[in-house]
Amino acid sequence: MLKYENPNIEVINKNLWAVRFSLIPFMSQISYKPDPEVPIEQVPGQFGPDGIMVLNKDFKHYELVRKATEAVMKLKPRQIRKELDDLGRFPANQPLQVIYRYCLMAELERRKVVKKHGNN
Repeated sequence: MLKYENPNIEVINKNLWAVRFSLIPFMSQISYKPDPEVPIEQVPGQFGPDGIMVLNKDFKHYELVRKATEAVMKLKPRQIRKELDDLGRFPANQPLQVIYRYCLMAELERRKVVKKHGNN
């Protein structure tokens, strides 16, 4: 695991960080501004304009999101689309299915941001 100068930021890899979203107002390194209408513990994660995904350690299912995100980041784009297609064949109403679909879709979007801005 990489180290970062702020002890409240866990750098899992160069594109994946984890923090308690409740502490973000005190972290100048993260520019995420939460939606005041959505309770902070209901937000699994967010990625910034630099393409870094920041997971929310305050989220109830943080460990599941972390494991799924780490796995999804290793997939090729066509594998991600195949996983989404496979998930789309059945109702995704179980928490694990919902979380996995979120991670797949977030990773595709994160990659678009990275590509658009020429990062990584």
